[in-house]
Amino acid sequence: MLNVAQMKASMTADLTIIIGGGLLGVTSFYELTARDMPCVLIDAEPQVARRTSYANGGGLHPSLPDPWNNPGIGRHLFASLFNPNAPMKLHAGQLPHLIGWGFSFLRHSARRHYDAITKANFDLAEYSTRQTEALQQFLNLDYAQAAPGTLKLLRSEAERQEALRLADMLAAKGLDYEALSHADMLAREPSLAAAKDIIGALYFPGDGIGDARLFCESLAQAAVARGGIMRLGTKVKGLLVEGGAVVGVRLVNPNGRQQDEEQIRGKVVLAAGVGAPQLARPLGLNLPIRPAKGYSLTLDARHLVAVRPQHLLVDPMQHIAITPLGDRLRILGMAEFAGFDTRVEPRRLRQLRGFFERLLPDLAGRLDWQGGAGWAGLRPMSADGRPLIGASGVDGLWLNCGHGHLGWTKSVGSARILADIMQGRAPEIEAAPFSPDAALRRLR
Repeated sequence: MLNVAQMKASMTADLTIIIGGGLLGVTSFYELTARDMPCVLIDAEPQVARRTSYANGGGLHPSLPDPWNNPGIGRHLFASLFNPNAPMKLHAGQLPHLIGWGFSFLRHSARRHYDAITKANFDLAEYSTRQTEALQQFLNLDYAQAAPGTLKLLRSEAERQEALRLADMLAAKGLDYEALSHADMLAREPSLAAAKDIIGALYFPGDGIGDARLFCESLAQAAVARGGIMRLGTKVKGLLVEGGAVVGVRLVNPNGRQQDEEQIRGKVVLAAGVGAPQLARPLGLNLPIRPAKGYSLTLDARHLVAVRPQHLLVDPMQHIAITPLGDRLRILGMAEFAGFDTRVEPRRLRQLRGFFERLLPDLAGRLDWQGGAGWAGLRPMSADGRPLIGASGVDGLWLNCGHGHLGWTKSVGSARILADIMQGRAPEIEAAPFSPDAALRRLR
């Protein structure tokens, strides 16, 4: 809770208000606080990382920076209208809400755009993963972290050739990978011995894993220890605007009386995930971010530590992955354009289970599926697959949002870039591809 004396003291300084208690909000909160910038983090949930960052995939994988709007995505989305089990599913009722965003999404699926975005995402993801490791060592954080590497599973020769094309393109930028035959794959990951229709894999040794929720909780406490303030269980009603500039936030008053509305003044960082566009819209900003619903199923695997998968297993065509996370196994996947619906659909959880049973049949019968924890969250997908990091174009408002399915991988690096820009410093990597102003121009 916010200490009144702390708030009054902060109000005399140059306060930064961060909206959003997920990965991007918490990392921004820590990074700015660590640079001695007075900060308050605001989130509607009673604890940090209780929405999209709560039970995500757990992968820190710069090896998979390619956006989901890959060449040919248009026909897959059209077919998904008639297939309830499509890994990437477009619901017909969402078409009116996706018109402008959708045209940009499809336009940027052209090969030249797709490759350029993949390269930019890799630079950010690789930088961010290194910064995450350094932060973990500096603060001695414990979030079930490990560095087993990723196996990108391949089901056809066409998949292999495209995977090698992307890997070779990124190898020129520093990506380390190894192409594995089926036999080589089994030697590295024996748990796949009974898997069907897998012809081989690419192995990425630089990838890691970790529990994003535990990370957020630990990092938020580190920021508080440095003087940061948290206002949890508090909803932002809107941005406070004076003379065309953002000068603070308006908070929802529990008693609902407009005359008693609470305000906090300061510059604002919008890191609210799928909620960012609604807050920005009254300013004339049409942020190109839409929700893409994903699912996860977390299972107790402490009795299978010796025989469970040792690597992060990713099937890019099915949009499903399996993560060994401490004494748990997490199966995750799908992408549904279903608006803001966060209901956990049993049918989708059955799909995750079916994938596991086909890939790892020997282990599937030894897991307590009834005791598994199902979850659904909304990834904030930008129209072209790049996040928005930096000045919004409106004085007093900064953005750190739109990271899609790579929020965990990119979060620490994005926070560092944002802090550098806010302090007038040159970021350590090229930040122009993530400029909010450029993103808004691309949408038009």
